Amino acid sequence: MTSANNRATQRNKILIVDDDPEVRGLLRDLVLSPSLFEVHEAEDGASGLQQVRAIAPDMILLDLVMPDLSGNDFLVALRQQGFSNPVLVMTKRGSEMSAIDAFRLGAVDFFTKPIREAEALNIIEARLKDVQLRRERTALVDEVRATNAQLQARIKELTTLSQVGRRVTTVFDLETLFDRILEAAIYMTEADHSALLLMDESTNRLMLRKGRALPLVLQEKVGEPVNDGLAALVMQSGEPFAAAGDGLKRFAITAGLNATIYAPLRIGEKSIGVLTVGNHKKRRAFDEQLMTVMGTLADYASIGITNARLFNALESRAKSSERAFEEMKAGLRARLQSLQAALDPKADAAQKNVAGLLVWVENAKR
Repeated sequence: MTSANNRATQRNKILIVDDDPEVRGLLRDLVLSPSLFEVHEAEDGASGLQQVRAIAPDMILLDLVMPDLSGNDFLVALRQQGFSNPVLVMTKRGSEMSAIDAFRLGAVDFFTKPIREAEALNIIEARLKDVQLRRERTALVDEVRATNAQLQARIKELTTLSQVGRRVTTVFDLETLFDRILEAAIYMTEADHSALLLMDESTNRLMLRKGRALPLVLQEKVGEPVNDGLAALVMQSGEPFAAAGDGLKRFAITAGLNATIYAPLRIGEKSIGVLTVGNHKKRRAFDEQLMTVMGTLADYASIGITNARLFNALESRAKSSERAFEEMKAGLRARLQSLQAALDPKADAAQKNVAGLLVWVENAKR
């Protein structure tokens, strides 16, 4: 009885198929305690098959000798339905050989009539242990498959994030970079839209810098300062945040959304903005895993934006230095030309004096 007690919290469904109501009552009341088993009854093979389809029993107790549909015919019908749980057959004492044909048709054990309660219960419990082991094995296989699927999905996700990271950290044109970030955010989360909010250093205000597939109310705000309470909280906390449902109606900028994720863009301890995605068409909320993905993508975006800004600043400084150098060269060239123009008349006079002196020296020799 110990194993039966262990299964009290998940009662096994047992179907008794027997045309004798006394046998069914004996099995139901004396062998199969209602507190331990969920007992169903059928008075003939046809109604038994109907109940098999309706309740999917964990075990069937089957009388081999019944009118209309015999026990063996019942077993053939079960096989055609693909039933795989154990079937125990009941036969009269002295005719045990009749159970052999039942075994060929799929039965796994038998007990005899008149029924001895302890013997029947021991056989039933032993075969239910097989059912439990099969369940546990199936559950373990399903768990392994689910874990493997999750692992494969995670590997794919990390691979995609790595590829996205390379795409957004090697672009130095800010507009192209923004497009790639927003495209990646939608791709990774399957969101309806994405948006990039950045701090304007000159005004110290948060600007809706760019968006992708934005709802109309947000499209009208692109390039303008926005008063986004959620963005401010996320920038202050430095952690991604996901929300869904009626709570979004408390904030004007998210009032029309069904779900959203905000991820801070940070360089060191400084927040430079937020990357956000939202569902304004789908009712689907974002789970914690997608919030983690957005956090990683925001980190890549922060690096990419910082790199692009530094590159553009250095390029601007180089161009400014080049212009200054060209201006200096032009100034030096002008000064040299002016100096040469000033020196040229004196050089001509000196040359004439030397020529006259040479003529005088030649005449003096004569």
